[in-house]
Amino acid sequence: MSHEVWVAGFPSFYGGADTELDHLIDLFRCFDVDVHLVPMFGADPRMKDSVVARGCNVHEYREDVFKNKIVVSMCNGSFLEKLPLIMQRGRPRTIIWFNCMTWLFDREREAHRNGWIDYFGFESQYQRSRLVPLLEQIRPIRSFPYHPFFNAARIEWRYRSWEGCYKIGRISRDDANKFAPDTWRIFDRVLVPPNLKKKVYILGYGPRAKERTGPPPPSLDWQTWSPNAIPASQFYNTIDTMIHKTGGSRENCPRVLFEAYAHGVVPVVERDFAFPELVVHGETGFLGRSSDEMSYYASMLAMNPREHQRVAENGRSYLEEKFFNPEECWSGWRGVLEDAVEACSLQPVVDGVHAPNTSDPR
Repeated sequence: MSHEVWVAGFPSFYGGADTELDHLIDLFRCFDVDVHLVPMFGADPRMKDSVVARGCNVHEYREDVFKNKIVVSMCNGSFLEKLPLIMQRGRPRTIIWFNCMTWLFDREREAHRNGWIDYFGFESQYQRSRLVPLLEQIRPIRSFPYHPFFNAARIEWRYRSWEGCYKIGRISRDDANKFAPDTWRIFDRVLVPPNLKKKVYILGYGPRAKERTGPPPPSLDWQTWSPNAIPASQFYNTIDTMIHKTGGSRENCPRVLFEAYAHGVVPVVERDFAFPELVVHGETGFLGRSSDEMSYYASMLAMNPREHQRVAENGRSYLEEKFFNPEECWSGWRGVLEDAVEACSLQPVVDGVHAPNTSDPR
């Protein structure tokens, strides 16, 4: 069975949900899904060329553009904002919504209360445990088994030698909730052997991050870039170990972890939120209960380069086995898209538009 999907939004070379969408398009095209993209707040010309080359169709937004379509939206606030008018001008056949955070948006609550969202996708069990109780306080929900997809074939594997300097760092958007107040202290407390220098690199460091973290200590060798100042791949090809502690964002399914695995960067992350679902401690990365533990694991790797390489290689293999598995990642989508088509065929048609599905949510 061939499928057609309309996406409310557009992929990006940067960010979480937009880069996830970029890889999701690869999965869809792998299974011959006819993909139609509707930018809601602009589209990078380079990315537009990329999706067209992959066989996607790009449409200008109109209030009735999603009428009677199967619509996917990856945490697109503009879509939620425009949804009341979209519903008035032509109800979509099915709306599949992903909230990439671990809390609900006000417009998401409103859309769910009105019965406009047909299926919710959850990127991790942690996120599901946080959001489902909140959603079910409003009304029952439908969901489907979603498995994140990362096209590891895009990134050539090569492990880099340290060349006399152990490079540690982190990447995120310039959001205070993404940075722990003791970010600089964590990096400063990483120890290296006498034969190695140490340098810290942060991509996505702007005024909000600076306000949260304060200045780095004078003794620390560091370099920062503002958001999107360099390609993410250049950043990952610069560092050896990523130390990622947040300041309250409660990470759901951070793409930075997949990107680190792909590039041979060993992740040191919090033993909290969705990280324990995505990191095999001591095998693909390290989970720290505290800032000091995170500094310790990064130090241990500096003292043991063979261990660093072993874990980096394991991380790449783990990524390819778990998240570069098209059949497994497609299975949930196949089910929800087939259900959407079947439900549509059973619904009455009124003035050329399928009536909303009013059956009991599963």
